[in-house]
Amino acid sequence: MKRFNIVIVGMGQRGLSILERIGAMLDKHPVNAALSIHLIDPAIPGQGIHKSEQPRHLLVNTIAGQVTVYCDASVQDAGPLSDGPTFLEWMRRTGYKSVDGNVVIAANGAEIDENEYVPRTLLGEYFTWVIDQLVENMPDNVTILNHRREAVNVIARDGNRMEVQLQGGFKIDADFVFLTTGHAGCSSDEFDRRFENWVAQGQQRNSHLAYFSAPYPITTLHSISPQATVAICGTGLTSADIVSGLTQGVDGRYEPLGDGRLKYLPSGREPRIVLFSRQGLPSAGRATNQKGIYGQYKSRFFTREFVDATRRQALRERGTRQLDWEHDLLPTVKKEMAYCYHCAETQSWHEAEGYEPSAEHLARVEQIIAPLAGRSFADAQEYDDFMYSFLAADVANSIEGNQRNPEKAAADMLRDIRDFIRYAVDYSGLTPESHRNYLASWCSISNRIASGPPKERNMEMLALIDAGVVTCGLGSHPVMDYDAERAQFRVTSTQFEQPRTEYCDVMIRAKVELLEPETSRSPMIQNMLKSGLAVPYQNGSFKPSGILIDEATNVVNRDGKSVRNLWAMGYIVEGPHFYTYVLPRPFSNSRALQDAGKGVLSMMRQIDARIGADVELAGKAA
Repeated sequence: MKRFNIVIVGMGQRGLSILERIGAMLDKHPVNAALSIHLIDPAIPGQGIHKSEQPRHLLVNTIAGQVTVYCDASVQDAGPLSDGPTFLEWMRRTGYKSVDGNVVIAANGAEIDENEYVPRTLLGEYFTWVIDQLVENMPDNVTILNHRREAVNVIARDGNRMEVQLQGGFKIDADFVFLTTGHAGCSSDEFDRRFENWVAQGQQRNSHLAYFSAPYPITTLHSISPQATVAICGTGLTSADIVSGLTQGVDGRYEPLGDGRLKYLPSGREPRIVLFSRQGLPSAGRATNQKGIYGQYKSRFFTREFVDATRRQALRERGTRQLDWEHDLLPTVKKEMAYCYHCAETQSWHEAEGYEPSAEHLARVEQIIAPLAGRSFADAQEYDDFMYSFLAADVANSIEGNQRNPEKAAADMLRDIRDFIRYAVDYSGLTPESHRNYLASWCSISNRIASGPPKERNMEMLALIDAGVVTCGLGSHPVMDYDAERAQFRVTSTQFEQPRTEYCDVMIRAKVELLEPETSRSPMIQNMLKSGLAVPYQNGSFKPSGILIDEATNVVNRDGKSVRNLWAMGYIVEGPHFYTYVLPRPFSNSRALQDAGKGVLSMMRQIDARIGADVELAGKAA
């Protein structure tokens, strides 16, 4: 019997989806060959960044009912359906209940609500359970081998072969390879080096002085002294984790006061926290979900047909199918937002045909996108007051819900039309300059208004401000430097008539790194670039991030040829693909499940072809 070696490099959620698709296809379409599936990951297989040992105060940023690993009837062109539980179904089957605000296995307690935000550690447990089930149910002709090491190179050999080299010298002769490595991390950039140099200069004079280029694992922040002042550069999801780690992570807790208000009860081990960002605004909280776990807004204007028509117009007028986000696409996104705002405001979903947004509703949309536009502040106190009111209003809007509150309905819609935005942006759909501006500007805005943390995080933020633990009064675009005399970092406002300066001992960069191949810390990526098996993805002169793939997710080599038995998916291709880090959602034709299914279907066809060729050759020899 012929044997095939299949290698999955990176066993987070993306790698887990590959394994799930292999199992589902073999169940419906057995192959007359022995398959060895090699799982390459130094960490616990399946969990990726959702590690089961992380602190329970870190939450999944998706409601419990909107996560799955398995393919349902909505997923197109990805192979057979799966018979497996969603994350919510698994928690309920396992016996998890809500007891006094905690999610635990208990005989008594409330059933986990589909709209609940649960500890991230539970998602890691779910992924581990899934992989155990997949391994147990593989057919007898399949062998699963776990290699708890890092892959350091992939080499193309003659005759459709790949060699995967592991840390320590072990080599795997592979027929098919899937790269799903996720967040590999990059070498220090200019920003990092500047702060690292300042720490080296001043640490002998200030024992608290420290710089964190990334906060994960969050327990690394336990080295921060409660006597320190901590500056967090960024106010998005990563920042929410950091604040939680420096408060709940050191045994601080919240006491409910009613009406969506909390009181923070310090442990006494919290540092003072200064929050700031380029936008100068906190992320808007995710509103109470009123769409149901499978419900999604159906785009009226920003559709595939609209994108296709806009491309044809661009080709006629400018001689290129590439689009300009600001000119060609954003006005229709704003129209879609205005429509949702109007419908939520009137609580009536009006006929979309012939709809044109009013000047008033477009002004409301602009206010959601840029709340600081046209505003000026005399001093930090005035800005502090604005920020507190802004957060309080956001909490009230969030409690009202993503269909009843006009602002939240308009913003939440952006999550639901993400596939159409991908259709416009993917594979160099924008001009290079527009692509650069889109990632630098609109993505930050969209993340802030539509993909923020649960509303409870902003309720906590208000309580932390009340308790004097957190301040965020530096406005937009503050300047960061170092005061050598004080041996402290200095952050100064630039938007107030009377500037404000904060002196800080610790600087934390609250940013998830994109995969910039040339600076990646992954030896596998570096070696593949050297050999030419992979190249950085590039849109004209702009290199967004990630490596180059074709539309079948096959890696494209230096010669411009697609490597048919080598696929790359997820964060490693966040560049040709947009927003790859979203968890698969049930009944939404999830992009992650589509990619996994298409790649495995291609592999199964190649296996069938090779077996057929062998049978034909054997017949001729006889």
